[in-house]
Amino acid sequence: MNRRTILAVVAAVAVMSAGLGWIAGRRIKSPAEIAAQTAAPDPSLITVPVEQRSLSSNVVIRGQAEFDDATDIVVSGSATGASIITRITKESGQKLEEGDVVVEVAGRPVIVLEGQLPIFRSLTPTLEGPDVLQLEEALVRLGFDPGTVDNVYDNATEQAVAALYRQAGYSPDEPTTEELAQVEAARQRVEGARAAVRSAQQAVNNSGVSQSTKLSLDQAVRSAQNALDDAVAEANSAKADAASQVSVATKAHESAKTALELATQRLTQAQSGTHPDTGVAPTQEELSALEADVNTAAEAEALTASDLSQATSAEANTTKEQDRILADAKTDLAIQVANRDETLAQSGAGDAKAQLSEAQKSLSEAEKDLAKADAEVGTEFPAAELIFLPSLPREIQRVSVKTGDTPQGPVMRVTGSGVVIRSAVSSTDRPLIKEGAAATMANDDLGISVAATVTFVATSPGGPNASADRYAVRLEPVEPLPEDGYDQNYRVTIPIESTSGDVLVVPLAALSAGSDGTARVEIETSPGQTDIIRVTTGLSSGGFVEISSLEGPLEAGDRAVVGRDFPTSGEGDSTGVTDTQGDTQTSTTEAPAEEESEG
Repeated sequence: MNRRTILAVVAAVAVMSAGLGWIAGRRIKSPAEIAAQTAAPDPSLITVPVEQRSLSSNVVIRGQAEFDDATDIVVSGSATGASIITRITKESGQKLEEGDVVVEVAGRPVIVLEGQLPIFRSLTPTLEGPDVLQLEEALVRLGFDPGTVDNVYDNATEQAVAALYRQAGYSPDEPTTEELAQVEAARQRVEGARAAVRSAQQAVNNSGVSQSTKLSLDQAVRSAQNALDDAVAEANSAKADAASQVSVATKAHESAKTALELATQRLTQAQSGTHPDTGVAPTQEELSALEADVNTAAEAEALTASDLSQATSAEANTTKEQDRILADAKTDLAIQVANRDETLAQSGAGDAKAQLSEAQKSLSEAEKDLAKADAEVGTEFPAAELIFLPSLPREIQRVSVKTGDTPQGPVMRVTGSGVVIRSAVSSTDRPLIKEGAAATMANDDLGISVAATVTFVATSPGGPNASADRYAVRLEPVEPLPEDGYDQNYRVTIPIESTSGDVLVVPLAALSAGSDGTARVEIETSPGQTDIIRVTTGLSSGGFVEISSLEGPLEAGDRAVVGRDFPTSGEGDSTGVTDTQGDTQTSTTEAPAEEESEG
C-alpha cells in the first residue's frame, strides 16, 4: 500500500469517528435534560360558560286521568222478588238525570234520585226519617208537591210519588188485597163500636131516674163546684190582703226601730260632751231636745210594734177562717156528688153510664186503628225501585247488562262530568305540596300538555289510591282534555320553587369551598390564567346552581373551570374536545387542587 492510500484510509476513519462522535453526542443527555424532557406538560383547563337563565325545582309524579265520582249502580230484584232485566233505558255516553229510570226489572222501574243517604228501606206511608226528607226534597226539585217538606211520609207525599211514577210511564205501587182486607176489617170494627155507643146511650136514657131529676142532681153538683171555686178565689184574695197588711206593718216597725236607734246614738254622743250637729259641748236645752227626740222615737216604735202584732194576728185569723170556708165548700161538693151517684146507682143509671163510657172508649180506639190502617195502605216507594246518588246528573260510562239478564253485580257505571288525576307522593315530598298549587300534566305519546291544579293532599299515608308509605294527591285539569286523553297515564310536574326571572348559573362541578367556608368559582381570565371569585349560592336544580358574585365582576359568558385535562400520550396531546358552544367534553377530569366540596 502506498503512502497516498494509507493517508486516504486514515482520513476516512477520522471522518467516520468524528461523525460517530457527533451522533453519540446528540443521543447522550444529562439527567437534568432527561427529567426536563420527560415531565408531563401543563394540563389544559376544562371550562363551561356561566349562563343566565331561570331555575325551578319540581316534584314529578305519575297519575291516571279518570272521571270524578265513578260509581257502580247495583240493583236488586223487583218488589215481587223477580230479577230479570226487562228493559235497558240508557246507553253508554248518555247522561243520567234525576228522575230517570236506570233500568227496568221484571217490568218495574228503578228510579234514580239525588240524596246523600243510600236507600236502606222501602218508603211507606206514616214512616218518618231523614230518607223521607231527602225523598221529599227530590220531589220538589222535580216539580212535584209533597206538601210540607219534613221527615214524614204523609198523604201529600204519596200523591207526589204517584205522580212521579206516572210521569216515568209506570203505575205507582198499589195496595195488596191483604192490605185492603185489613182496612175493611178496621172499618167494620169502627161500625160495631159506634153501634155499642148508641145502645149504651139508649140505656142511660131509659134508666129509672127521670131526666129532670138527673138534671137537678147535675145542677146541684155544678153549684157546689162553683161555690168551691168562689171560696178558693175569696180565700186567696183574703190571705193576700192579710199578708200585705203584715208586710206594711213590718216595714213601718223596722223604720221606727231605725229612727229610735239613731235618736239614741245622738243623745249618747251629746251626753259624752259633743253635740252631733255642732261638734261642741251641748247646752242643757240641747240635751233636753235630744232626750225629747228619743222619747218620741220610742213611742213611735212601740206603736208600730203594736200594729205589727195586730196585723200578724189578723193574718192568722184570716187564714184559719178561709181554710174553714174552703173545707165546708169541699165537703158540700163531695155531698152533692155522692148524692147524685147514689141516686143514679139506685136507679141503675150508674151502670148504664159506665157502659156508655166503656163503649165510647172502644169507639175511640177503633177509629184510631182505622186511621192507622188507612194511612199505611197507600202509595209506597219500594227499596228495590229507588236509588239515591250523592250528585246528579252523571255520565254513563258503561252499561254492563242487556235485556233478559239476571243482574249480578253492577248494571252500569256512572261518573261525574269532572276529570281528576289521582297519584301519590313520598313522605319527603308531602310537605312541599299544597292544595291550590299549579301543576302541568303531560302525555308525550299523545302530545298532550295541560295545566292542572292540586285539589287535595292527604294528611296521612295510605288509602284507596296510595300505598302505606305514600300520601294520596288529587289534581284537576284547568281545561278540557281531548277525547283520547281520558283514562290515560300522565307525567305530572308540580313546581316547588323557582328563581325570580333569569339568574347567573353554573354547574355544581364549578363550585368549590374556601378555607373560610364560602363558595367559590374559578374563572378563566385569559388562556391558561384563572381567578378565584367568592360567590353566594341560591336555588339548585337539574345539576345547576344559582350564583351571585361577592367580589369582582361576573357575568354570563365567563368561562367557569369545572376540571383539568391531563394528556395520556404524546406531547401536547389532549383528549379534551371543545364543541361549538365552548362546553368541554372530556374522558378524564380532575377537580381543582383547592376544591374541598361541591358547595
